Amino acid sequence: MTKHPIPDAALDDRQAFVGTSGSGKTHAACTCVERLLHLRARVVVVDPLDVWWGLRLKADGAKAAFPVVIFGGAHGDLPITEQSGALIGETVATMAESCVVSLAGLGTKAAERRFMLAFLEALYRKAPGEPFHIVFDEADLWAPQRTSEPQLQSLMEQVVRRGRVKGFIPWLITQRPAVLSKDVLSQADGLVAMKLTSSQDRDAIAAWIEGQADRADEKRMLARLPQLERGAAVVWIPGRGILEEVKFPPRETFDSSRTPKRGEAVRATALKPIDLGAVKARLARVEEEAGANDPKRLRAEIAHLKRQLAASAAPGPEEIRRAAQAAFERGREAARREAAATLARLGKLIRAAIGASGQIGNALSEAMQRIEPEGPGNSPPTRAPAPRPHPPMPVVRANPAPNPAPRGANGHGSAALASGERKCLTAIAQHPGGVRRETLTVLTGYKRSSRDTYIQRLRSAGLVEIAGDRVIATPLGVEALGPDFEPLPTGEALRERVLRELPDGERRVLEILIDAYPRCVSREQIDIATGYKRSSRDTYLQRLRLRELVEARSGGEVRASDNLFETHLNAAQQQQ
Repeated sequence: MTKHPIPDAALDDRQAFVGTSGSGKTHAACTCVERLLHLRARVVVVDPLDVWWGLRLKADGAKAAFPVVIFGGAHGDLPITEQSGALIGETVATMAESCVVSLAGLGTKAAERRFMLAFLEALYRKAPGEPFHIVFDEADLWAPQRTSEPQLQSLMEQVVRRGRVKGFIPWLITQRPAVLSKDVLSQADGLVAMKLTSSQDRDAIAAWIEGQADRADEKRMLARLPQLERGAAVVWIPGRGILEEVKFPPRETFDSSRTPKRGEAVRATALKPIDLGAVKARLARVEEEAGANDPKRLRAEIAHLKRQLAASAAPGPEEIRRAAQAAFERGREAARREAAATLARLGKLIRAAIGASGQIGNALSEAMQRIEPEGPGNSPPTRAPAPRPHPPMPVVRANPAPNPAPRGANGHGSAALASGERKCLTAIAQHPGGVRRETLTVLTGYKRSSRDTYIQRLRSAGLVEIAGDRVIATPLGVEALGPDFEPLPTGEALRERVLRELPDGERRVLEILIDAYPRCVSREQIDIATGYKRSSRDTYLQRLRLRELVEARSGGEVRASDNLFETHLNAAQQQQ
């Protein structure tokens, strides 16, 4: 038996197979996958061309080979649609069998991208951490150097760069290394380069091997690439000390990717059925769980229960009177606090202006104690307790005592908020320590005038408070958002969410700072790592500072914010 050019130890490295169409890159990758299947390793192949189904047959096309499950395609055991990406991704993440996910039947490139976006998100989220190989054929479709789908490219980078903790061992196959994202290609541990005639493609892999091989060897090997025969390759695996020209052996499974010669009749082949009982059972469980957790279904059930509750237990006159009285009391208390705060600020200004020692301040304190608006009807005014001074910065208690919310006919708090107020209130409530007005503009996209209008309305309703330079949601404000309000996650989940939602430039800068945390990073180091010019880099840092995601340190260095790391948040909560 011919010795394979890639040693067993390198099979668990991240490999990239590059070469022109017909050079044999899929053939070479398949011989490596065959060895993995012999070793009982689990392999997932993403196949946009429907050419990997031959793993099920021996080379003669008649006898059965490996029991690989095939989703989709002309030879699929189970069909897929462009809407089933999340379902297939979760099933693949939790099943024990190796599989091929063929996208050829989805019809359009847009449909394939929609499927892959949901597939990769579910696969990454549900992967249990057990090692398995994932082979991306035509990888440049999902992570091109220039993309109109930044979210899909971000997921691919996450799988390739940070997928080790989830068990991913990614292999990449592409005809055009120049078109594949450099951020993805650069993560490969080894490179199998077959025939490449384009100088741009050779330049792309030259950038990969720069500094990893002797310049004379590099020049000689790159010069060989346009002349390589089918099945021949130059293999670079620096970590294994491998840099040589090799020839890959024949496949032991059916070569379903081979292009027929002119006039050659294509032999008909049929796959023997395999036992899909466990896979179908797992698929059914995933689908049932997804249905049970479907937001639309849950919202419909909640609305139905609300209607039943309203029909069976409408509030009586006494309940309405108590709710109105409670609303009045809260409004009176909010007005008293606002007036006291205004007088306190005014006292500071007056003392600063005329240098009074304290007589004016004492008079203002007495005035604040007398502030108490009258109640409805003939209710006599009551003397308000002396107000406590507002702290200069917001203080968040671990278990704040909730204020009773005004209850309407539906039994679920105050009337619905307008969209602008709700968007602002949600962003404020997701930051228990409060947000600055400039940060709120970045989070919501509202201009200063609109932002301040919404804050004023929320403050008048007692839903937010102003403390120092921050706007803080009150317990009443959090309650007003209702059951649909979702607090921000913490720790790794928060960092993944923030990175997923940021534009590309800000995301790349923040990734560098997150990887270095808790160390600081100089601006020059960011320039070297990203290739950004100074003006672009400073723009991205400014936007990140407005989002309170980075902190500027002395000497021009920057660091990822402590808020992104769960250990800091837990410590802060314990102190409070």
